[in-house]
Amino acid sequence: MSIKRKALLIQGAFGAVILTLLMQPMGAFGFANYNWMLFVVLLLFFAMGADFKKIPSMIVCYPIGILWAMLNGVLIGALKDLPPWTSGVGLTIVVIFSILTVHENLLRDTIFANIPALFLGLAETFFIFSIHPANAPAITPFHLFGFFLYGMIMSVVLVAGGGALCNIFLGKEWPKYVFGGQEEKQQTV
Repeated sequence: MSIKRKALLIQGAFGAVILTLLMQPMGAFGFANYNWMLFVVLLLFFAMGADFKKIPSMIVCYPIGILWAMLNGVLIGALKDLPPWTSGVGLTIVVIFSILTVHENLLRDTIFANIPALFLGLAETFFIFSIHPANAPAITPFHLFGFFLYGMIMSVVLVAGGGALCNIFLGKEWPKYVFGGQEEKQQTV
């Protein structure tokens, strides 16, 4: 069996166990219906290359997305007496333009420019405050940010723990066969 296949099996087994265990506190504290939010953070982390250096900008920009969503809600309330298209279309255009102008243009190359994390905070805020899961406790923006941080911890434990186990069982050279594209030499018998 190749080193790559062994590494992926080790990481898969570790991931199955550790993610299952790390989800248990959500249920214990009554938030089992929000477990899916932890996996959205995993998705973001891996989509951004599982790069530990990007974690600070993700942690900073996610709650900024929550704040943009809250500002949007305040503005919708302020515009409630105007025609529905004003807040439904006009306000949406203004808010998205503002987010992209501020964070992708003016704050480019800073910790405040992680647009995927920002839009995740924005989208999850819209979703959670639009749809309340059946038999689930109501949550606040603080819960959203706490779930995001916990999902980020799960991501780090998954990657670091799986890597540590591969180091133990396969040696320190395994990443070059899994990520570096280096081929193993076939052993002849």
